[in-house]
Amino acid sequence: MTTTIGPVLVVAGPGTGKTLTMVRRIAYLVHQGVKPESILAVTFTNRAAREMKERAAALLGQSAGAVLIGTFHLLGLLIIQDNRPDDFSICDRDEQIELLKQLVGGSARRARQAAGHISRIKNYLEPGNPPSSSVSGGRDGVDVDQRELYNAYQAALRERNAFDFDDLILKPLEILADSRIAQSYRDRYRFLIIDEYQDINPAQYRLLRLITNAGNNICAVGDPDQAIYAFRGADIGNFLNFEKDFPSAARITLSENFRSTGTVLQASNALIRNNVKRIDKMLFTAQEQGSQIVVVDAPDERAEVEFIIREIEVRMGGTSHFQMRQNTAARDYTGASFRFSDFAVLYRTNAQAKVLEQAFSESGIPYQVLGSRSGMKIGEIEETIAYLHSLIHAGEAGGPREASRLETKLLGPADFFDPRADAVALMTMHMAKGLEFPIVFITGVDEGLLPCTIVKEDVDREEERRLFYVGMTRAKNDLFLIHARSRFIYGQRLTPMPSPYLGVFPESLVDKAVIPDRTKKQQKKDRQMGLF
Repeated sequence: MTTTIGPVLVVAGPGTGKTLTMVRRIAYLVHQGVKPESILAVTFTNRAAREMKERAAALLGQSAGAVLIGTFHLLGLLIIQDNRPDDFSICDRDEQIELLKQLVGGSARRARQAAGHISRIKNYLEPGNPPSSSVSGGRDGVDVDQRELYNAYQAALRERNAFDFDDLILKPLEILADSRIAQSYRDRYRFLIIDEYQDINPAQYRLLRLITNAGNNICAVGDPDQAIYAFRGADIGNFLNFEKDFPSAARITLSENFRSTGTVLQASNALIRNNVKRIDKMLFTAQEQGSQIVVVDAPDERAEVEFIIREIEVRMGGTSHFQMRQNTAARDYTGASFRFSDFAVLYRTNAQAKVLEQAFSESGIPYQVLGSRSGMKIGEIEETIAYLHSLIHAGEAGGPREASRLETKLLGPADFFDPRADAVALMTMHMAKGLEFPIVFITGVDEGLLPCTIVKEDVDREEERRLFYVGMTRAKNDLFLIHARSRFIYGQRLTPMPSPYLGVFPESLVDKAVIPDRTKKQQKKDRQMGLF
């Protein structure tokens, strides 16, 4: 990417080499004489920041260390440190809940609800309005009690000389309201590269506009077809309106996918083209067409996971006690080589995870669950907090440019995925963003779960379609989409129809399989075997 001066919009489809494109832009700028310390690259997770740093170092050597590559919250922390001489602390999630419990009568449930309300108030900040205006204006259904709670919470933070993580964006907005200070950052960072631009919220958008220099040397990279975080305040309109914000912007579209087979891409294209809020593109690949997508119609959620386990076991070449219970003949995968880490099981909601975990535990297949509290490494969380605290005190822990691996672990559970573990990955489709696997199973492809209207009827159906698109495009080779004719979820037994999204795929791309209902004899045998 050789466009260096002025705004650039990079529309990067899944698997098209987005990270490499950003790193090569950094290297090109440096080779053209741009000082490395004048380049700022912002992303959302430490995993992404680490990868960018490693690749930049491979291309630039030691000079890569002068480029600031980190998360939004790291950038905010550095701005606060630059302009606030006194000591302050950062509240982690547990400390925030304990503080709120004191304000809501000791109820942990109400404290967690209040934390969500407060975060939304801060993230949905309208450009130019201070946080108190957003609250008192009654936006987002904030009632008087919540406004009072917000004010009491902020007062308690000030008394403790503390910030929460959302304040790491809001406080810099206050600081940068001083035009002289804002100009100093525009002069310092002459070239901005923003990863996952479709995921920024109003407060982050405002921060970026305040530090973008007069030359508008900002490169926004992302994909509106993968905008799936509206519940966290992300606004897809920021990406779609980039060329209105910067009329002279050059647009670059990355359409060649280096990850998936032709079948996966053609089916994914057929799905996402039904959305209206997007920038049109058609992914293609030089890879082979690959096998058909397998659409499975299962009797219930138990049969759903049993099918998945059988498919994994036959590929791994073993016959387990679990497989013998199912009395299923194994297909021949002689010559193929698989690891457990080649498989991922994706689902729409965490409510689907329990039956999956139980069945995998019974099967003996190693697995890791991404996004559950039990699966997080508590020690790493505490290390993260300690490191952030140390950054607040001058000279400790090696300086801020080493900190981008830290703060977002508390915000992005995807940082807890261990790619080195030889285990099947179980996770929601939200958690799967940015990952890839040779073989992907998506469970719960039912009406009511995709789109997820079972809990909330007025969902954004385009975002639900984008989420399914993200799930599908995690697959490199084989993709299984599984529907259950009966499903127990949220305390009720449902008989859902298949997801309407399954009806958009050309027949030539799909291999359909129907698992028959269990006979009463099979059900009795399963219960008896369960005793052992």
